[in-house]
Amino acid sequence: MKKIYGIDSLYFFFESNEEYDNLYLDILDQMEDIKGVFRKKEIQFEKKDIHIKINDITLQYLGRREGFYFFKESQHELFRIGFKDIKDNRGLNDIRVQLQGNGIYTIGINSIIELLKKMLDGYITNFIPITRVDINCFIQHDFSFVKKDMFVTRKRKYSTINEIGDANSTQTIYIGKDPFKLRLYNKSLELKKSKKFEIMNEYFLSNDFDMEQPIFNIEFQLHRRHLRQYEIQTVEEVLSNTKNLFQNAMDEIRLIDTSSISEANLQNNKYQAKTHPIWEEIKNDFNIESFLQSTISLERVKRKLSIYDENKFEFEYLGLIRKAYINNLTLDIEYLKELYLKAKDSILNPKPKKEQIKQRYVDIDIIDKEGNIKRLRQLEDGSIITPTRTVSVVELNDYELFRYADKIQNVQHESQWFSDMYNVALRELKFRGLMPEVIKVEVDDESPSI
Repeated sequence: MKKIYGIDSLYFFFESNEEYDNLYLDILDQMEDIKGVFRKKEIQFEKKDIHIKINDITLQYLGRREGFYFFKESQHELFRIGFKDIKDNRGLNDIRVQLQGNGIYTIGINSIIELLKKMLDGYITNFIPITRVDINCFIQHDFSFVKKDMFVTRKRKYSTINEIGDANSTQTIYIGKDPFKLRLYNKSLELKKSKKFEIMNEYFLSNDFDMEQPIFNIEFQLHRRHLRQYEIQTVEEVLSNTKNLFQNAMDEIRLIDTSSISEANLQNNKYQAKTHPIWEEIKNDFNIESFLQSTISLERVKRKLSIYDENKFEFEYLGLIRKAYINNLTLDIEYLKELYLKAKDSILNPKPKKEQIKQRYVDIDIIDKEGNIKRLRQLEDGSIITPTRTVSVVELNDYELFRYADKIQNVQHESQWFSDMYNVALRELKFRGLMPEVIKVEVDDESPSI
């Protein structure tokens, strides 16, 4: 049976340092700045409209809960992170993190943790206390035959059992309650309605799973209170002890072989039954080394975050439309279509860059007896000319600007170039408050002059 062992979810804190309060106040300031723009225009805003940046990583606001302002990494949803005031609930760390499956199964746990450390550099210590870990095994096997009475537990507090399915097929079984419980469920069915379908489908295919056959997930959820029994307090300690934690969990909640015990004992004392062979195989084969070694360098993670796809385009496009609306810019479908065609044309028919245009002259410096330098140019045919000095309209004084605008006005319809030059001159005159009465502003006419 094909099996993939791993960590399906990881929850932890970062311990903040004395500089953290500056980060927290900056986060609040960024949020208020964005809200202020909407309020000024009396426009309703949603949580998803609020974004902040920490060390160039964009986070989207999710809401406030239990004193924390929660955000998610906006592009790929690699993680969720919460920040609270250092003065609130002093018994709790200030930065709370949940790693998402999108990141765990693409970039890897260690890579995301390194990314977070870099993002929060200067505001945290090296202590990363654990709050919850879900250690699991994806297995290519049909567990729909399993019923809740086929499990036994060592401790009475684990005996809460819930079963979802019908008389012929089990889809999900929950055993136990916080701080330790098992969830066994049909992963194939879950994927059909999951946003993570594409990621998990690729993950399973890369591990030679047959997507046409059932895939089940055996997942143990271990909270901080349970982990303390093993003197485990940090993420590092969890990652180095996953095998022992998983195998102990398999012993504490066992799937039994009902054929190994009499019907009478099955009703009254099923603890004497042998462990089911499948359960033993899953327990003994546990290996998570390759999963934890799946890491990407920090630079590659940053490049992955910068990959542009349809989701990021939609996110940025909607943001631009909202920004234009907030600032009272006039937009309509025809204008947006014009911009689309203009952008597309700039890609299909790019204008040559200056360095791509062949230079058809050589600069020559001539020094006379007095030491004065005269700058000339020798053309391809060998002739030597004095280059014309180009002066920007902003460098002209008011009188020179008047003369230039008056001169270029007469030829503005001869070409697009002259028209653009005239418009530049007019903008400069308007900027200086010198728009003269004598200059006649003509209506643009693309038809040739007669």
